[in-house]
Amino acid sequence: MGKNVTIVIEYGIQGESMIKHALELVHEDDNLNILLVDISSEDLKYNKEVDFQLIKNRAEELDCNLEIIESAPKHAFEKAVQYAQKKKTDHLIIGEDREQLMDLILQGSLSSYIMTRMPETYLSFIPFNLAVDNDFFEYASGKRVFLKKVDGTCRIVDNINNDYDYEAVYYKSNYTDFETGIIYIYVGDKLMERKITEGEVEDF
Repeated sequence: MGKNVTIVIEYGIQGESMIKHALELVHEDDNLNILLVDISSEDLKYNKEVDFQLIKNRAEELDCNLEIIESAPKHAFEKAVQYAQKKKTDHLIIGEDREQLMDLILQGSLSSYIMTRMPETYLSFIPFNLAVDNDFFEYASGKRVFLKKVDGTCRIVDNINNDYDYEAVYYKSNYTDFETGIIYIYVGDKLMERKITEGEVEDF
């Protein structure tokens, strides 16, 4: 009989990647729960639009339970532990925390905090360098952009009088001053990723 597994993730570049690496630690008959901790951040305002859909898609593929909790940073792990207890979690998988501030808030290490409250639970940490998709370090945080098709080519345009064809979330390449990077765009109900070079969008 499988175990009850809870995977704790956040929005940002590590969310969907955390799930991918966590799956290497579970068995086929395990019952999976994904807890998405929403720590409000203006920096992630547009990333969240894409992140949530990617995470939701993955949860549906895995046929697992996905829940979201909103929390201030200082209460995030407390709420995550409460959720794991509610789910009778046998195996808790969480990303490595690199913030010394969290140790001060918890008055001890994160692992000690969790194991004091869930002593019978198997605890796994995903190292930070695995919990992030390194390719995403090439891009700045997402921002909303507007696209217009002119002469068969889609380009980023200013939103003047609502004269645009699509909205998208744009991740600018950190290695160029031009409008070069990637976008995520909904066409119908399908989320698509496309490259963008000097303002010109790859055909979709």
